[in-house]
Amino acid sequence: MLCCLSIQNISPDMIILDEPTNNLDIQNIEILTSAINDYAGTLIVVSHDNRFLEDININKTISL
Repeated sequence: MLCCLSIQNISPDMIILDEPTNNLDIQNIEILTSAINDYAGTLIVVSHDNRFLEDININKTISL
């Protein structure tokens, strides 16, 4: 979905991602990370991948 929005030059105000790195190889995780870091809107991310969360520069964390 993020890729499709990027192709169309559409930038929603908020994106919700639930376990976005599941079933992705390292190369695609890097592509996703880069796209997220270029995104200027609000992100809500649910993930167990701590390295991914560090790489996307999360500024507020809620742990359950």
